[in-house]
Amino acid sequence: MAHASQADELREKYYHSMGAALTEEGNLEEAVVFFQKAIDIHDTPYAWCGLARALSDAGDTAGAVGAMTRAIKLAPGVPEYYHERGILLKALGRPDLADEDMKKAIGLDRNYERIDMIRWAARVVGQVFPGGSTQAGGEVRSRELRDILDRIKRGTRYMEDVFHKPSCPVAACPAYCCHFTGKLLLHGVTVGPWKLLNLRDYLSEKGLSGEDPLETFPLVQTEHSDSLFPPADIMMRQGAACVTFPRQKDSMLGGELARDIPKGQDYRTLMWISENAKPCIFLTNAKCSIYDVGGDPSLDSCASFLCMTGFVFVVLKYLGLLNEEAATAKTMAELNAIAVDALIILARDVYGSEEVEVCAREAAQELACAIEEDRAKNDASRDAAIEHYSLLKSRHDGLIERLIAACGQKIANLFVSRGE
Repeated sequence: MAHASQADELREKYYHSMGAALTEEGNLEEAVVFFQKAIDIHDTPYAWCGLARALSDAGDTAGAVGAMTRAIKLAPGVPEYYHERGILLKALGRPDLADEDMKKAIGLDRNYERIDMIRWAARVVGQVFPGGSTQAGGEVRSRELRDILDRIKRGTRYMEDVFHKPSCPVAACPAYCCHFTGKLLLHGVTVGPWKLLNLRDYLSEKGLSGEDPLETFPLVQTEHSDSLFPPADIMMRQGAACVTFPRQKDSMLGGELARDIPKGQDYRTLMWISENAKPCIFLTNAKCSIYDVGGDPSLDSCASFLCMTGFVFVVLKYLGLLNEEAATAKTMAELNAIAVDALIILARDVYGSEEVEVCAREAAQELACAIEEDRAKNDASRDAAIEHYSLLKSRHDGLIERLIAACGQKIANLFVSRGE
């Protein structure tokens, strides 16, 4: 019976995920169908919100308002639902009702007074870290041009290594991301064969006995399992395809800690973490006790997530702007606020500044020109473009360095001005 219930929840997750993907692709008619299928299984606020966005993109603003109203009824404490309904109501010619919703959103979260700025900043910084896009070069004849492209690839790989499975530097966090409302497999947290093998050895070496900390779920009743789980994590047990995932502890996050749950990187509520969320059984003193078991940091599903606060603090640490000593003295609420302010400073004063964007765009254009001239065997034009690119790249890098140094004091002041 429990397996049947979980199979239904997985099916709901699949339909909801497909609805979101189809909305992103612009296949709105199909997206609406998938969201409605998800709602038929479980009447969740996030599915109604997804339906509202699909209907809005399809031009059915009134229908979108109705869907968002249902989301609000199911989750009246989520500020973005009011904000998004406010936008829809304004489009319907009801500025009075729209203003009421905007005020409700701000009442729940004061950052909604500047939500457009926050989301713009998140997009700008998110495009830079971890590495942005690389210049597609293919084979080139010029050794100098090949060296430039190789340096770009190495720089991108280095940054990807820094941001791949990072150790979150937010010391005050109780590991919100390791708390889950519902079993971990419902959130895609599964253990692959290599990690599982090493984990079994680790538990045996430690002499840990008692209840198995891992749980197995047979996929016989689960449709679309290849879309829900990494194919490598689906293993055969006694002739049946299964996934393995960590159990949870009995304790709940609780209302006091739940007040300071950080936002996602797009500053949206993390609906899978609530006061009723329970921690992964391997969470000990706010740290994952199996993080590096088998020489493989974290589980892939866990490593793919950083909240906004965690992401910003990883960026600050990478840039040498994180005052870790000062950060340890702050509450989680203060750190969440610092992260938002620091994100805006980095976007406004550095990566999103007009001077940086113009310089980066011009350098990219010159590099593309150099590649094109190289392929056309116009060596003189190629060499001129390489020389111009090198000058622009040097100017861009110097500008970034100066701007980061200039904003460093602003960010340092954030740690001093809060709570002192």
